[in-house]
Amino acid sequence: MKSLVEDGGEPHRSAKGWVRHVAWVALSLATVGYIDAVTGYEVSVFLLYIVPVALATRRMGTAAGLLTAMIATAVWVWADMYSGHVYSRPWILYVNAFNRMMCFILAVAAIRYLRVRQTALLQQIEAFSGQLAACAQCHRLAGTDGYWLAAEDYLREIGGAEIHHKVCPDCARRTYARAAYRYSAEQAN
Repeated sequence: MKSLVEDGGEPHRSAKGWVRHVAWVALSLATVGYIDAVTGYEVSVFLLYIVPVALATRRMGTAAGLLTAMIATAVWVWADMYSGHVYSRPWILYVNAFNRMMCFILAVAAIRYLRVRQTALLQQIEAFSGQLAACAQCHRLAGTDGYWLAAEDYLREIGGAEIHHKVCPDCARRTYARAAYRYSAEQAN
């Protein structure tokens, strides 16, 4: 069965799992909103709003994380107004809400970045562990996409390595010893 969410979150094989994650996000958001409303505007607990945003991003993807960030901003505005916070200018509430929403969106972006980085690192680990198919004739390696790559290309593309060409000591002795022998033989004639 195709997963319901594939964008930056773990794939869910069933609608039941997806509903369970939505319930956890909603419950955590309601709990944080309640704590924020009860403690009042003098105690800032807005960092707790990152918990439901992170849950949504990690479990359901980037789009769900962004939606939760917007809902968390609305819940914060409700809790701030419920606590009786009066601003000297009405627009200050909107500026504060915008600032909080940007913090939540940055949390979504950070989680998304870490998820992509983790996937890339796992791909590199898989590329260099376990069995690796190599051609006995040309010594090319089988890539994950089914194409055969030269060892240098495999290391560069799959492993992310930078190749610097050098001559190993054994090859240097063989190659340069022959060249020195030829040079001295030519000098003798």
